[in-house]
Amino acid sequence: MDAKKRLCNSNCENGAGEFDICALEDILEASHDGLFIADGLGNIEMVNSAWERICGIGREFVVGKNAQDLVNQKYYTESSVMAAIRSREETTIMLHMTRGEKVGQKILATAIPIWDENGQIRRVVANIRDITEILYLKELLEKTKQLNELYAAELEQMRLQQITKNGDIIARSPKTKLALEMAAQVAKVDSSVLITGESGAGKEIIANSIHRLGRRCEGPLIKINCSAIPESLLESELFGYEAGAFTGAGKQGKPGMFEMAEKGTLFLDEIGDIPCNIQAKLLRALQDQAIMRVGGLKPIAVDARIIAATNRDLKEMVKSKSFREDLYYRLNVVSIEVPPLRERREDIPLLVLHLVEKINKKYQFSKRVSSQVIDHFMLYSWPGNIRELQNVIERMLVMTPEEHITPIHLPSNIRSQAHSHGAKVALDETIPFKRAIESVERQILEQALKKYGSTRKAAKALKINQSTVVRKTRKHGLSGLSHEAEEPANPFEDLKFRL
Repeated sequence: MDAKKRLCNSNCENGAGEFDICALEDILEASHDGLFIADGLGNIEMVNSAWERICGIGREFVVGKNAQDLVNQKYYTESSVMAAIRSREETTIMLHMTRGEKVGQKILATAIPIWDENGQIRRVVANIRDITEILYLKELLEKTKQLNELYAAELEQMRLQQITKNGDIIARSPKTKLALEMAAQVAKVDSSVLITGESGAGKEIIANSIHRLGRRCEGPLIKINCSAIPESLLESELFGYEAGAFTGAGKQGKPGMFEMAEKGTLFLDEIGDIPCNIQAKLLRALQDQAIMRVGGLKPIAVDARIIAATNRDLKEMVKSKSFREDLYYRLNVVSIEVPPLRERREDIPLLVLHLVEKINKKYQFSKRVSSQVIDHFMLYSWPGNIRELQNVIERMLVMTPEEHITPIHLPSNIRSQAHSHGAKVALDETIPFKRAIESVERQILEQALKKYGSTRKAAKALKINQSTVVRKTRKHGLSGLSHEAEEPANPFEDLKFRL
C-alpha cells in the first residue's frame, strides 16, 4: 500500500476510545487554524472553533451536511474536501467566502485524505487559514514597490533633465543616454575627464553639462580650442605671461587660461592637436596644480578642474609617440565617448524638431519640415554629425521661400544617399509627430528585417543592439523572423526619456 496513505482504526477497547475522542476534541479546539473533518463522501463530521471564526458559520449549521452543499448554497466558491475526494490526493486551493458575515474573506484550504486498510478514503481532514490580510499586505507591498520604481524613474528623469535643461541635448538612443549618465555621475567629483567623439558630435555640450552639474558650477567655465591657436601663442594663452616676456607682450602681463579658470573648469578642446613641447608643461601643471607664466620666476598655484576633448585616437597617438603617455593617463581618469549621429539615429527626429524650433525662433520663421525629410535624414550617414544636421536645416529654412520643407529642398548628397538605400517611406504629412516617428521606425525595421532575415543581422546593419530590434519588432507586430542568439541587453535600454 502507498506509504502516503494513512490508516484509520476506530476500534475502541475498554472504554479508552471515549477518552481518546475527548482528548482529540481538546487538541482540535486548541488549534489556531480552522479544522474541518468529513467522511469519505464529504459528509461533515466535525469543525473546530477556529473554523467557525474564520468562515463565520456555526458548527451546528454545517455538521451533518455534505461539503458540496455549502458550495451549492454559495457560502464559498469551492470545497477543498470535495476536490481531494475527486483527485484522491492532497489538495490545496484558495477560496472566497461569498455568503454570510465573512463575505469577501480569502481562505487557503488544504485537504488531506485519510485511507483505510482497503485503500478507500475513510475521512478527509481540511486545514484552513485566513489569508485576506496576507494578500492585502502582499498587494500593498507590490504597490509600494511600484511607487518606489516610479519615484526612482522620476528622480532619474529629473536628473537627466538637469543635464539637458539647456535644450541642446537630445537623449533617446541608449548610447546617448549612457554618455549623459556618465556625465551626471562624474560631475559629482573633480576627476579629470576625457571626452572623445567625432567632430560635431556634441563633446562641448557634454563638457558644459559636467560643469553645470558639478560643485564648481558657480565658478567660470573657460574654453580653449588647442587646434585653433598657433603653437607660438598657445603656451602664453594657457599659462599667461609676465610684462616684457617677449616682443609685443603687454606692460602689465596677462593671466592665462589656467588662472582664469580658478575655482572653475578649464575645457581643453581638441587636446590631440597640442604640440609635444606644450604637452610636457601641461603635464607638469596638472601634476603640481601650479603653472609658470611665460617669463615668470615663481610658480602660481591654480585650482581648476580639467575637461579635455578630442576627435583623434589618442591611444594610437601614444603608440606613435606623438602624444605623451603620461599626459594621456593624467587626462583620461574618466572617459566619455559621444556617439556619432549615424549611431544614434533614434535621436534624429527629436533633434530635427528642436533645431527647427530654434531656427524659427532665431529668424521669426514659422516653417515646418515634412516627415519625408526626416525619412531622408534617417538614412543619411552624417559625417559632420549634429553640426552638419544643424547647418543643413538652417540652410533649408533660410533658402526655402515656402513654409513647408519637403525632400525637393534637401541637398543633393542627402537625396542621393537616401535613394541609394531604397527609401520608400510615405507618410501622411498631417499625422501627429509621434505617429510619424513610429511609422518611420516600423518601416526601417521592416526593410532591414526583410533584407537580412534575422534580428541579429538587422541589428548589425542598423548599428543598434539586437535586443532593441527584438523589442521593437514585437512592438510593431513584425513576426515570422529568426531572432538567433540574442545579445545582452544594454542596462539603459528601457530607460524611456526624451527632452
